[in-house]
Amino acid sequence: MRKSIYNDRNLTKPKDKTVFSHKKELTGGKIGKNIKKIRTQKGLSQQQLAQKSGISQSFLSDLENGKKSPTVDSLNKICRSLGISLAEFFSRGKTQGFAALPAEIINLVDDLRELSPGQIQHLRSFIRSLNNK
Repeated sequence: MRKSIYNDRNLTKPKDKTVFSHKKELTGGKIGKNIKKIRTQKGLSQQQLAQKSGISQSFLSDLENGKKSPTVDSLNKICRSLGISLAEFFSRGKTQGFAALPAEIINLVDDLRELSPGQIQHLRSFIRSLNNK
């Protein structure tokens, strides 16, 4: 019978099955601070943002305090509720060019990332037809 690498190397097995949980906490802490900063700038309470985004207030509190890290889906819900895109969330303070675009355009860019190449081509044709009228 083969031993686990945890036994071979005298390591303890992570409780949450996440081997890099320490990195998760560091990343989650920075993301949580950014969420809180933007939320307060927008004049929203935790409860208001939680209701708007469809996540629990306790989870939002844990995010803001660096106790948990968001999934891409939950962070996307939070960003949309804050009126910003994921790209803007991660680029805040780094570049003014993209962040200067209206929130509606940034949200469209996020939506475009989910389309297939064929869908993008159809959309491009549709937009060109609108511009020709």
